[in-house]
Amino acid sequence: MIESMRLRFLDLCQLSEQVDRLFFTDRSQSIVFTNVGLTPYGGVSFDGASCVDLVVLIQENLGVPLELKLGETRLTKRRIDDEWLSGCKLSHHGKRFSGNMMSILERKFPATVPTDTLRARVGEREVALTKEWFVIARSKVLYQWEGVARPSFSANVRTIGLEKIVHGYGGQESFNTMVHDLLNFDYYSEWIITTEPNVPPDR
Repeated sequence: MIESMRLRFLDLCQLSEQVDRLFFTDRSQSIVFTNVGLTPYGGVSFDGASCVDLVVLIQENLGVPLELKLGETRLTKRRIDDEWLSGCKLSHHGKRFSGNMMSILERKFPATVPTDTLRARVGEREVALTKEWFVIARSKVLYQWEGVARPSFSANVRTIGLEKIVHGYGGQESFNTMVHDLLNFDYYSEWIITTEPNVPPDR
């Protein structure tokens, strides 16, 4: 969705001031990357499972990180504060960070680690990540976060409802068409035959 609604997504996220429009609107190259790994921060590596859900490039070497929380339950202030925003710790004799991605994006690193630029690996290159980052969640959840129930996010965190993105993409018809196109393949050949290539069809 984001790839095809670039400028509308830019408006939704209010990122116009930081974006390189010539780069951002060049459809010959992708700007959205999923499950993106991080490069070492302050000389310390991250656990292999530490990946950003989405990185949207707004400049050739600058990306905005987005975390997707699309469930409808267990997204309470208490759980987020106690589990996901509790900070990063050093492990493996100080060679790696452990901690939730939310803590990483909030730069909640131990005081002994030198301040550095948080970077991600996109394809064969590295890009810097903005201090501003997004949580994409259902509008119902964001409503529950209003007032004192809002998790202890810093001022760098912005939230955006999944429904707003779908609406910006074109609403029900466009969204249904996209999902249909994504799932329009031979399920049997992809899921059954390829997983058990040596099993005769009649077994």
